[in-house]
Amino acid sequence: MRVVLIFGSPGVGKSEVGRIVAERLGLRLIELAELAGGEEADMRAVSARAGSMLRKEGGVVVSHIPFKPRGLMPRRVIVLRRNPLELVEVLRSRGYSREKVRENVEAELIDYVYVRALEIYGPRRTVQIRTSGRTKEEVAEMVLRALRGELRSEEVDWIGELEANGSLEGLLRLL
Repeated sequence: MRVVLIFGSPGVGKSEVGRIVAERLGLRLIELAELAGGEEADMRAVSARAGSMLRKEGGVVVSHIPFKPRGLMPRRVIVLRRNPLELVEVLRSRGYSREKVRENVEAELIDYVYVRALEIYGPRRTVQIRTSGRTKEEVAEMVLRALRGELRSEEVDWIGELEANGSLEGLLRLL
């Protein structure tokens, strides 16, 4: 069965992109909340549930917490990335508390999800893709290309980029 894992901080576009990828591949979209059973995510239980479900029917899993479905090793996993300045606005528009905005933007700034995916899957299997400045359809097409091995991981250094364009201090003041 075909298994696609898309990780990323909240607000980067995982669900929207995952929905398009699932539709294009004829697979089911599976959100972390479904795997967690609506409870606080016990990642061992999530891994077991995901492994069982995906071995039977495949699917596109989207999660803000990188994990490995038990008994499966995908050829590639995707980590979506969004410019932290954009991320602040997305999370605020969703009604996130100031603390949750800060937590998630800080995680994006320090590459938390990407680094965790690298720890689990290694650099040959992990592909990061920027969503900033792209439509969800463009990003979905990039995901499909990455899954086929036609696209390499994009370089992302938010701190360096924001420092270079003079917006890092402003972002930190927002947080």
